[in-house]
Amino acid sequence: MFEIVTFGSSTWDIFLKVPDNQLIKSQDFLSGSAVAFNLGSKIDIEDMYFSFGGGGVNSAFTFLNQGFNVAYCGSVGKDIPGKEIINLLKEAGIGTDLIQEVDKPTNNSVIFNTSENERTVLAYRGASEMLDMEEVYWSHIDSPLWFYIAPLSGKLSKSTEEIVNFAKKNKIKVAINLGNSQISLGKEKLSAVLKKVDVLLLNLEEAALLTCINSNDEAGIMRELNNIHNGINVVTKGDQGVLVSDKDILFDAFSCKVKVVDKTGAGDAFGAGFISGLIKSNYDIESGIRRGIANATSCIKVKGSINGLLRAEEVFTDMEEKIKIDKGKII
Repeated sequence: MFEIVTFGSSTWDIFLKVPDNQLIKSQDFLSGSAVAFNLGSKIDIEDMYFSFGGGGVNSAFTFLNQGFNVAYCGSVGKDIPGKEIINLLKEAGIGTDLIQEVDKPTNNSVIFNTSENERTVLAYRGASEMLDMEEVYWSHIDSPLWFYIAPLSGKLSKSTEEIVNFAKKNKIKVAINLGNSQISLGKEKLSAVLKKVDVLLLNLEEAALLTCINSNDEAGIMRELNNIHNGINVVTKGDQGVLVSDKDILFDAFSCKVKVVDKTGAGDAFGAGFISGLIKSNYDIESGIRRGIANATSCIKVKGSINGLLRAEEVFTDMEEKIKIDKGKII
């Protein structure tokens, strides 16, 4: 019996270290800078490496490392990256019976990293969008404790309601990390889904998009999320920490400061880490926050989205003690 089933993308990631002379600083760009290449030229790259990732795979590895029996539900192409992803999961001990192989290339990402630890992602969303929920062997899911739904992009976003309804019918708890494609379905469409969800996870940009409230108004965003969703609401703010609300209590936590090597997968590491800590502590919010931040912090200290994830047997007392958590009422 699987305790947790994760849903979301699986990708073959190519990481490239971009030379500083390829960066342009200008306020013409939303972020204040851009990566630029001369068209038709050949550019020498300082470093490169390959890794597997994707929201569904990343979160599955966190749950595995935390000692849970986990399966991944998603689709890959009938190509070499797809077969390698299945082999990787099998060898690790993650259930693969819910994976579909489709006639479309496996998701690929080319990730430009800079010396400023910023990244630009060129994403090809291929096979993951082709998951056919009607073809999923639901009989292989024997009453897990939780469904963890990572962002579902493109056409797959429309399957969100079906997955949540199956969970509700079978008394399975649900944590969902909404992505932009799901949010674009509209608040009215999502409201029925969110009533059946136990934990809602968003980053600050996504939370602002969902609530239609400026990202500078964090208190307003948390109030509106509580109106939309009656469970636990989690809003991550990158290196600025995380906000978590449990009914009328607001938890404001601050991240650990570490040298960042690679930010890829940090959001997945926090989300799955938070749920792991929540389950293991008999649903103590602070324990979930500490495990989530510690897992994300460990993730960004090494290359790749799954290589630095914490393991259940590891003790990170010093790291978790440094995480400051304030509590107060939502005004």
